[in-house]
Amino acid sequence: MLTHRFTFGLALVAGLLSVACCGQVRAADKEAAQKTEKSKADTKDEAAKESPDDAKDRYEVPDGGVKELLAFIHDTLAYRPKTREELVERQLKARPALKAAAEKITEIATDADKQLDGYNDVEGLLLMFRAADMRTASADDQKQLIDDIKTCLLANSDNPSRFAASAASSTATGLEFGGRLEQAADVYRDLGAILARSKNEELAKTGAKMEGAARRLGLQGKALEISGTLMDGSKFDWAQYRGKVVLVDFWATWCGPCRAELPNVKKNYALYHDKGFEVVGISLDQDRHALEAFLDKEQNPWTTLHDGAWDDNPVATYYGVMGIPTVILVDKEGKVVSTEARGPKLGKLLTDLLGPAEPAETEKTEGDSAK
Repeated sequence: MLTHRFTFGLALVAGLLSVACCGQVRAADKEAAQKTEKSKADTKDEAAKESPDDAKDRYEVPDGGVKELLAFIHDTLAYRPKTREELVERQLKARPALKAAAEKITEIATDADKQLDGYNDVEGLLLMFRAADMRTASADDQKQLIDDIKTCLLANSDNPSRFAASAASSTATGLEFGGRLEQAADVYRDLGAILARSKNEELAKTGAKMEGAARRLGLQGKALEISGTLMDGSKFDWAQYRGKVVLVDFWATWCGPCRAELPNVKKNYALYHDKGFEVVGISLDQDRHALEAFLDKEQNPWTTLHDGAWDDNPVATYYGVMGIPTVILVDKEGKVVSTEARGPKLGKLLTDLLGPAEPAETEKTEGDSAK
């Protein structure tokens, strides 16, 4: 299983924490208006004298109770670094500080504390940190993590923690890209179904995508259904591709692995197109202008669909596209042959389905001249 693609689940883990940690800085309350210009100047002078080394470490976990620790977590997540030095400090200190504060809360929280706003996110944070380390965890620890995520989601099924949702998605994605497809499908299906019932629209979308990923992992030998909008605004007709071997390619212009795979797809298209090979590209770009410029430059000789960005693309959601490029190869009857048709494997599969490619015309000419 290739793992150098851009993955939705793994990005979601890092992204939720990164976005939260890079949230808008809350403006400090202004002091009472100074009565004179002298008091203003004095205040400014004192601020100028203050050394950064004298300032309190914002990542130092307080010794207070649950409310103080919850406020610390909230402020740490909301803090936006203003300089490179502050950014590096956040990258080094934010995660261990948040983890320590969350662990301390779970140790001292009473039943009443567990009803406080923000407590739900404490459990979710700890699950997310465990999910980020899942690939190095033992099989027993992985199973326990899955059980704990499910318990957490079920306990707050109407509006689960966004961090618990991130833990669910990244755990399933880690299993998928670790090659444990059967287990990944079960986790996608079970945890996705819980999230899909959420009253939070974004978390419900995550759940629907996870349910779609379970559907995608069970596609082998089944019919694929594709719909969408062509670049000129007309509707795509999947029925026209019946009788062809088709590579359905989910990609985006900003995805490095997608661009790296493009020459291989073009090469195989040139070799096998006349034998019945087609490509349908499904762009997950948000920037329509960037997509148009890329297609104008590359002149891809196949159809491209565009129905919005990754999170809003109906087909990407229905088939739970968690990483790109995601490619699905179907045979002449429209049934899925492979979901890993990349690199040399694509040419091999096309040879199996369509027979060996004819030598290029230039090779034929050179061969005739040599005789």
